[in-house]
Amino acid sequence: MGPGEALYVDTAPAETYRGFDLYPLLYRAPIPDVWPRPKMDRMYGVSVLICREGVAPGGPRSQVFRLQIEPIESIGSARRAAIAFAQRIIDGSVDGQTVASF
Repeated sequence: MGPGEALYVDTAPAETYRGFDLYPLLYRAPIPDVWPRPKMDRMYGVSVLICREGVAPGGPRSQVFRLQIEPIESIGSARRAAIAFAQRIIDGSVDGQTVASF
């Protein structure tokens, strides 16, 4: 996260999936160098924190994964993208990303 980027974090997991708690992490996306400029108050980057169910986030049994896509234009869509990405990681469908060590 760079200077000036706001981070939106839920205090409770947004969803529990196959024994893991999922916390979408949404942040203001950097301003793209395009014209016309999109409305930046509606552009979000997406990451997700995954931890074992019932374990406090931030410990050794949790990890943040960043979704490498273009910024998303609504908070609802960004949250859904984070949850879907986390589910794919847990299912083993994302190359190079795993929760096996949790």
